[in-house]
Amino acid sequence: MELEFIGRNVEITDEQRNLARKKMARLSKYFNSVHEARLTVAQEKHRVLVEAHVRGKDFEIAASAETSDWSTSLQEVVGKLEQQARRLKQKLIGRKRSTRSKEPAWQVAVVEATSLRAGTPQVVETRHVPVLPMTVDEASLQLEGTKEDFIVFREASSDTINVLYRRRDGTYGLVTPEF
Repeated sequence: MELEFIGRNVEITDEQRNLARKKMARLSKYFNSVHEARLTVAQEKHRVLVEAHVRGKDFEIAASAETSDWSTSLQEVVGKLEQQARRLKQKLIGRKRSTRSKEPAWQVAVVEATSLRAGTPQVVETRHVPVLPMTVDEASLQLEGTKEDFIVFREASSDTINVLYRRRDGTYGLVTPEF
């Protein structure tokens, strides 16, 4: 996460920058695409105000804290940001889980090889596969984490049904429809 520092009436030292980067790195486990991260430090007399703003692909969180010590203010801000990030992540996960049950399922049938030679294919196994909207990268990550040989998904950008399958040499193949 690239962090932008703004100091008002105070000079931010390299040691303080490194500490802030280390503390803010804790947020990276909640979000993978951070577009902007800004930390503003303002000092007035004996008070130190630390404000943080983090913006990403589908989230935006901000927090501020004011104490007499810079590191205490930073710790409070990071704690507040982490709490917001955790809540937001849980909300996103909950939304994804609830939409999975509403997605259409495709029927996949496994045909016995000997029945094909005889001329009349016989279905051995049937299962229903949910069709989720995702990108090819997300589908490859999901296929990588399972023992399945294929995944059926709806391409998020074009809304077409695609199949990503695992080849014998360990690479992946992609089947896309042409109309």
